[in-house]
Amino acid sequence: MAQAARPPLLEFSRPGANPTLGTIEYIRAALRAKGEPMSRNELLEQLADWGHSTSRQSLNAALAFLASDGSVAEGSKGILWVPPASAQLREIIRAGVRL
Repeated sequence: MAQAARPPLLEFSRPGANPTLGTIEYIRAALRAKGEPMSRNELLEQLADWGHSTSRQSLNAALAFLASDGSVAEGSKGILWVPPASAQLREIIRAGVRL
């Protein structure tokens, strides 16, 4: 008899911090349109201007989700959209020497 499968442990979902797909798409669009680093406050303001406000907890969860696959990077000046690498660059990174 088969055992009941256990549900996966959720990595990004937290109580009170579950962004919708729409929120993730709005964040992605705001970062891509800006083209330079944005603070979390600027992102929240941009989303509110577009009529799609969200909580800071949901914003942080969405940014963690996007950062997990390398879509965004956060530095001292803010959060920046990272365009996908070309196939040639991915191969160079994969095969390159590690320091």
